[in-house]
Amino acid sequence: MLSQTEEPPGFETHASRFKQDKTGRTSPSNLAVLSNDLFPKNYLAIEGYRLYPFTIEAKPLFDRYQHHLKIPLSDYTFANNIIWLSRMSAFYQVIENCFCLFSLNGNCLTMLLPPLGERERQERALEVCFDIMDGYNPSPYLSVVEYVHRDFLAALDVNADEDGFPVISNDRWLVERALPDYIYSTEDLIDLKGNAYKTKRSEINQFRRTYPDHRLEVLGPQHWEGMRALVDTWLKNRIKYLTGEAIADFFYTVEQERKAIERAIEHYDRLDLQGLCLFIGDTLEGFTFGERITPTVASVLVEKTNFAIPGSAQYLFREFAKMYADCVYINVGDDLGLENLRKVKMSYRPVLFGEKFALRHHDCRL
Repeated sequence: MLSQTEEPPGFETHASRFKQDKTGRTSPSNLAVLSNDLFPKNYLAIEGYRLYPFTIEAKPLFDRYQHHLKIPLSDYTFANNIIWLSRMSAFYQVIENCFCLFSLNGNCLTMLLPPLGERERQERALEVCFDIMDGYNPSPYLSVVEYVHRDFLAALDVNADEDGFPVISNDRWLVERALPDYIYSTEDLIDLKGNAYKTKRSEINQFRRTYPDHRLEVLGPQHWEGMRALVDTWLKNRIKYLTGEAIADFFYTVEQERKAIERAIEHYDRLDLQGLCLFIGDTLEGFTFGERITPTVASVLVEKTNFAIPGSAQYLFREFAKMYADCVYINVGDDLGLENLRKVKMSYRPVLFGEKFALRHHDCRL
């Protein structure tokens, strides 16, 4: 699940193909799809299946299936999914006693995660999920499970090739490498020892000297308006440096982040989030929040500072790490395929990369 390397695993597509199983795919008519009075009254009907809206009310059910798995990847928590998914685009069902999370985006239905449940039931649940996706999508190629952890592939009879890439021993699945999570030693982020962190220490010390009136507060409802104001300030400052070609993508990304922050604010306590905000004088100039993924791994969900204030991001990041000093690792998610973000995340010297893979049927066609 985690790989220790000097650089993130490559992002190129890598297909694993093998001989067709003589019995073919498992018939969905033999599989159990749960539907009873405990589920919401509203649902999305696809190919005779009911997919229920993934809302805050689904948290106890999701947690029941997720908690015992102890997967240290940023994608495998309720909070991460509920804040980044649109209210109208996320749906779930319990299939073969596995929690199955779907994302609907335009004409495309995908899965964010593989079925969460007992290992012996996962492959059967996965077959039903692909039947549902294939029944909705105009092309089987669009049916994909986006963030598959390496251990899940063991349920599909997986070995590794000489380069460590998963090789599946039958002919059903196409495996593609996805962007990995960057995972750091919590102790390293707090201490910042050695030449590798010399620049970080210098930036933090310069910030503290320049802004002696700075202070930190534990994030709470009294800070919501200040957070919104900072996002607006950050946007105004950032757009000054953009070229015309980059503006459209930038606004899309910022809007997604703004919505994620609003959802986090709306459900902050129920999501068990923890956060800090940075003040300079009476102005909120930075905030961050995250969660505990496993007993030993924490995750940073969002961090935002006024980038016109040098050193504020480095200072806030280190102080936030101290909130999870009892954790061995801190996961900051992937780099979205952005080179500048990759450089920033590599500069903190990750000790592990959380490998993820995308999964399709091998016979899908564009």
